[in-house]
Amino acid sequence: MARSSDTERYEALKSTVAEIGLIRRGTLLRRSMPCGKPGCRCQAAPPQLHGPYFQWTRKVRGKTVTVRVQPEEAELLREWIENGRRLNRIVGEMERVSDRLTERALRAVRSRDNKAGHKGRTERRTSGESPRGGKRKQPK
Repeated sequence: MARSSDTERYEALKSTVAEIGLIRRGTLLRRSMPCGKPGCRCQAAPPQLHGPYFQWTRKVRGKTVTVRVQPEEAELLREWIENGRRLNRIVGEMERVSDRLTERALRAVRSRDNKAGHKGRTERRTSGESPRGGKRKQPK
């Protein structure tokens, strides 16, 4: 992809992000379940289960939380969860386009430096790093 089309694509993705509505994370399930009462229609063969019931599952502070929600709430959550998934896809595409654009910009700087007689890129270590990239033990 050419540079100008990547730049145009990145700008288009940015404006698409601005159009996304509210977002929520998690999964929405539609379930039908038996009640367990003897003689109930849900115990027959074939069973006629109760429901539908909607469950919203998500992570809260590292813990999985599942709550039952009303059908009206489920409609809203379904839209918001899809918005969150759409945002993830757009951000992923933005990262891929940005990688191409920034790689070209870095190559252009290196090319200019090489023409000007500068040496290639070097990586500097901070005083707290060992040559292998780990933390250096501090003397006692």
